[in-house]
Amino acid sequence: MTSRERLLSVFNANEPDRTPITMFISDTDIVDGPPDCIIAPRTNDTIGDLIRFHEILNIDIMLRISTDVFEPIAFNLDSKDWENIWELSADEKHLSHRIVTPEAELKETFNLEGEQFHGDYSEDWMKLRNVRVESLIKNAKDLEIVKEYRPQVPAYDFSHIKATKSRLGERGIILPRVPSGVFNYAAGLMKLEELFTAPILEPALYTELMEFCANDVIKVGKKIAAAGGDVVRVIANIANSSMVGGEFYSEHILPYEKRYIDSLTSDGCKVLFHNCGQCAALLPVYRTMLDGQALESLSPPAAGGDVTDLKAARAALGDNVVMVGNFDQVHLLRSGTAEQVRNEAVRILKEVRGDSRFIFSTSDSIIPGTPKENVEALAEAGLEYVRASSA
Repeated sequence: MTSRERLLSVFNANEPDRTPITMFISDTDIVDGPPDCIIAPRTNDTIGDLIRFHEILNIDIMLRISTDVFEPIAFNLDSKDWENIWELSADEKHLSHRIVTPEAELKETFNLEGEQFHGDYSEDWMKLRNVRVESLIKNAKDLEIVKEYRPQVPAYDFSHIKATKSRLGERGIILPRVPSGVFNYAAGLMKLEELFTAPILEPALYTELMEFCANDVIKVGKKIAAAGGDVVRVIANIANSSMVGGEFYSEHILPYEKRYIDSLTSDGCKVLFHNCGQCAALLPVYRTMLDGQALESLSPPAAGGDVTDLKAARAALGDNVVMVGNFDQVHLLRSGTAEQVRNEAVRILKEVRGDSRFIFSTSDSIIPGTPKENVEALAEAGLEYVRASSA
């Protein structure tokens, strides 16, 4: 099988010739630099470098690409009724963002200490979402203002997805990123502790906010899903099993995420749901929500997750959810020996041997400072084992 055929077989519940071996790496990782240990020197061709990383290691290519959609969607645009004002504090430790409308101002604040940004602060929403200390929506009136004056969602151009897919050919599959999961998206508008308590304390506001967020991500997500990718990536790591239990998730989050996922898959596209690893208590919920789709990263505790037994995870998820993971790239890959890396790769693959809906991968992006020999050992050990097992 080609790499593309192998990966699609796993996603489509067919039998692959062997377990796919890959690593979690995206176009933004290439820009940030950690994969330099394999592809240095980098070129100006980010997609080419991303492909080259996989080809040097001879691993299966899951090409994770961006789509340049600011979140919250269209909030960064200006109109006659919506003016963005960004102000950096004198000590450059804090950034304030004010949105001026005919009725009132909305404001959010960010703590910049110790953070590195990609270009202009105001454009790096992925970094800003992690350092927000004051959120735009504080009450029902703020949400009314957003719904009344937020600029129209632009007509995005996602033609690069089809072009990249054509460029990659049979060497792998394309995984464009769609807007974040509904709860993640809502967390970009409301302070997190208030968002978690809103279903109980302010249920009407919570419902209205989640409906607004669901409509936003579905509108743009469906356009990306229809643009030619094989699998779309949904980042939904905030409502994980360290934050919520299965009952809370089922009642207050599942209906919105399921609607989003169903909208993305309605025309045949597959979904890779990125939970960031802490998911053990939510696996029975994911079994329903992700039926026929995929879950990553099922991270072990050393990598920030809570999955210690992949066979138990499979039993909880059932046979119709693809599992992607779960090698520790945080500590073992970065700080272990090449022999330790090889041994752990083989241990994981032995544990899941015979599971035709498993993709072996690092749990998340490669950490800066990871030794070249460890990355090579991971790829070599994985490939050696699955090739010998399938012979």
